Amino acid sequence: MDTLSSANVESEITHEIPEDYSGDSQSALIVDFVRKRTQLFHDINKEVYATNNTTGETRRIDSRGFKDWLFSELYELTGKAVRDQSMREALTTLTGIGRYKEKCIEVHIRAAKLGEAYYLDLAEPGKSRAIKISEGCWQIVDSTPVRFVRSESMGALPEPVRGGKIDALWSLINIPKESRLLVLAWITDCLRPDTPFPILELNGEQGSAKSTTQTILRRLIDPNACDLRSAPKTVEDVFVGAGANWLCSYENISYLSSAMQDAFCVIATDGGYAKRKLYSDADETVIKAKRPIILNGISIAITAQDLIDRTITVETPVIEDRFDVSKLWEDFHAIQGMLLGALMDIMADALALLPTVTIPKENRPRLVEFAKLGMAVAQATGSTQTAFLEAFNASREESIARTIDASPVATAFLAWHEYKRISNVTMTVNGLFQEITEFKPDGTDSWPKSAKGFGDALRRLAPALRQMGIECKSLGKQGGTVKWSVVTKGN
Repeated sequence: MDTLSSANVESEITHEIPEDYSGDSQSALIVDFVRKRTQLFHDINKEVYATNNTTGETRRIDSRGFKDWLFSELYELTGKAVRDQSMREALTTLTGIGRYKEKCIEVHIRAAKLGEAYYLDLAEPGKSRAIKISEGCWQIVDSTPVRFVRSESMGALPEPVRGGKIDALWSLINIPKESRLLVLAWITDCLRPDTPFPILELNGEQGSAKSTTQTILRRLIDPNACDLRSAPKTVEDVFVGAGANWLCSYENISYLSSAMQDAFCVIATDGGYAKRKLYSDADETVIKAKRPIILNGISIAITAQDLIDRTITVETPVIEDRFDVSKLWEDFHAIQGMLLGALMDIMADALALLPTVTIPKENRPRLVEFAKLGMAVAQATGSTQTAFLEAFNASREESIARTIDASPVATAFLAWHEYKRISNVTMTVNGLFQEITEFKPDGTDSWPKSAKGFGDALRRLAPALRQMGIECKSLGKQGGTVKWSVVTKGN
């Protein structure tokens, strides 16, 4: 990882622009201008960036922000506008130099980890200040050893204020008491890019302040010109948004297709999306991202088992006492820095406690990294590890119930299991399919059409059934047919 130092920052550029700054000479002069004032580099996907030697800001050289900065600087220095053709030629040359002559350096959006420390970009225009969080302490640093790149829509965070309490947050958002530790752990976990992210889903009636709650949670750690976005139309939209933003935030979600839920799962755990480049048959564009996700809706939209396993669902209660929204935002902005400082205190303390947190192997959930952090956060805020685990397990039980409710195969399987009083049985998948079909719910239009489809549905349901004490697994081919075993624990 390359580190910016003051020795790399030029206090003054003495290069003179000649009087004949025009025509073919413009392109070479623009290239020279950029190379003297910035450090070029490329990332693992061969995208080229430039870090300003004076401010420490990093921009992609094909971004509007970089081009606008370059046009502005050149006009201020020369009093002349740059020709579009010269700018295109210069940027093409700079791309080649950055890709093949300069270093490969990892870039980050908003949050990063290097060594044992985490960094949170304040995203202040004209500066590269960030918060460095380590075990037991945090501080503001004027420059970082990591490269943060900022999208056009990214907003600046206020300077965190020490000595505040996170309790003030709960008077601004509509989160029930029993879910507050979960939400606080989720916010803290959003700043850890080295672990898989849980997804936060807010559900509630119309008027239960879901959107306001979600907006405040986002502005606390990752303010944006568009804090809440509408449902993505395609999987590509999801990855494009994740490529340009840290926290992926969607509102009024009523339905998510299987492909969309798969995309959310990939982004939360670290994955990529590739597509053919425009006007090219041989090249492709790759978007690789791991991002925290938050969404809200009146009805539950997350129904895929794999994604449910990674989701924290919070029901926002009905608001009986309406409040003045303008006053709420005034109150939030007045204490935003204090809340951020309190969150930094909690994260630093939780990181110090994390090495002491253990979960027995037999009780480790899918989100074991999140669960351990949540236990540390609970202890750091004066609560107990047990209190967090109780809230977390309650959320898990709710998720299991949702899986069963959303699946006609699960409903039929449990009805068959109860009727037959199964303790230990081994059957062919076709025989199991035929028996359980007799318990198929009326009116369902998504029943498997074959034994193979039925077996695939059982594989998706197996984790939820296991949590209910039923071990359901494929034994593979035996005697030419696929067999499954169903064992009820405790029998």
